[in-house]
Amino acid sequence: MRIVIVGGGKLAYYLIKTLRPYKHQISVIETLKDVSERIATDFDEVNVYQGDGTTIRIMEESGCHNADFYIAVTGKDENNLIGCEIAKKRFHVRNTVARVNNPKNAEMFTRLGVDKVYSSTQILADIIEQDIDYEGMRSVFSIDKTTKSIIEFVLSPKSAACDKTLAEYDFPGRSKLVLLTRPNGFVEMPAGDLVMKADDIILLICDEKDYDNIWKTMVRR
Repeated sequence: MRIVIVGGGKLAYYLIKTLRPYKHQISVIETLKDVSERIATDFDEVNVYQGDGTTIRIMEESGCHNADFYIAVTGKDENNLIGCEIAKKRFHVRNTVARVNNPKNAEMFTRLGVDKVYSSTQILADIIEQDIDYEGMRSVFSIDKTTKSIIEFVLSPKSAACDKTLAEYDFPGRSKLVLLTRPNGFVEMPAGDLVMKADDIILLICDEKDYDNIWKTMVRR
């Protein structure tokens, strides 16, 4: 897989370290000479280009054409957006990913065709908000382009689900149990006759609109 990362700050550095074991072909574009040299020194297998990641020449040299990912993580939202647009429209990059430093720009990035947009500020805010509103319940995976998520929680002893089978219990909305782990660590796969017990750890696929009902009926203690 060919990946072009624009911006050589801490985020890019740790992203390279994380991707390193997978043997991807990684190129990094960074404007500052000392940052470029550090990445080149620390990662022999990474191709480093000093320059502006939104210029046609540098993008060509770094291998943007038909790359699998163009990941823009600079500190300037306008550069991240412009780079992603050029990568998609001129170089036919399969996936564009942009960091937004101002969460208010996220919707605009999506509307303008950036495939994946993330805001570390918004991610942190969502985690805090969910922890406050739904203590004991957390989202572990959001299903792309839907309002559905997989959530995890410990089944409350007060829940009417305790001592009922999956077939007997009416889960909120169209929620479905994905996996159940007993307090002793034993993992149970979903089946109609599976009996839920207090303090079981449950993974549930559900719609976001059902969070409140799930928390009240299955999690709240």
